[in-house]
Amino acid sequence: MGASSQFRPLDIPKDSDGFVKSFTLSCYNCSKASEARAFFEEYGFVVISNVFTPEQCNDTISDIWNVIESLVVQPVRNDKQLWTQELWSKTGILDEGIVGWESLWTRQILFNRQNPALHTAFASVLGTENLLVSHDRYGMFRPTKEHPERATATNLHLDMNPWLYIDKEDNSEQLEVPGELNYDSDDDWITENNEPGCSKVGELHVQGLVNLADNREEDG
Repeated sequence: MGASSQFRPLDIPKDSDGFVKSFTLSCYNCSKASEARAFFEEYGFVVISNVFTPEQCNDTISDIWNVIESLVVQPVRNDKQLWTQELWSKTGILDEGIVGWESLWTRQILFNRQNPALHTAFASVLGTENLLVSHDRYGMFRPTKEHPERATATNLHLDMNPWLYIDKEDNSEQLEVPGELNYDSDDDWITENNEPGCSKVGELHVQGLVNLADNREEDG
């Protein structure tokens, strides 16, 4: 492959603090929502700011620790020395930083899932307030500067396969898989989450996450 044909990432607009440009929305069809959609169409992702209040972020962080401590069966949030590989392997998918083996159903998660500002964020990208949403888990990453063995995988984790989304001729398989789920296991919600839809029939499925603390590139 010649140098001229090598992949070159786009230059992503950033703000004065070095964060990716973000958008604060008042409703799903406001002018900022149109700008957010245009950014999404250009770069394939978009950052919506101030979706959760500081209190909601703190409540969610506390709930993440509640889930972790229920899985390791001991208090660990205030003692970094306990955040070992052996103990953390009980919390979920270790190398991905995923907390929980199946979908989680805590009170805080259900509050978050119904958050009006979160609904506005997704509605703005999708261009409709009529949303069909999946139900997933938490993610949590331990500091790694002093403990490099705690680092997670460097891959980009996508639940929905973009190549299937582009290559499929229709959405028959995507409709068939959920139709066979009984939802007698929380794993079924994860299976449902992995169906990407189909570009050729005009579907747009998006994957998002709520970031609860500011992260800079140098944080790792």
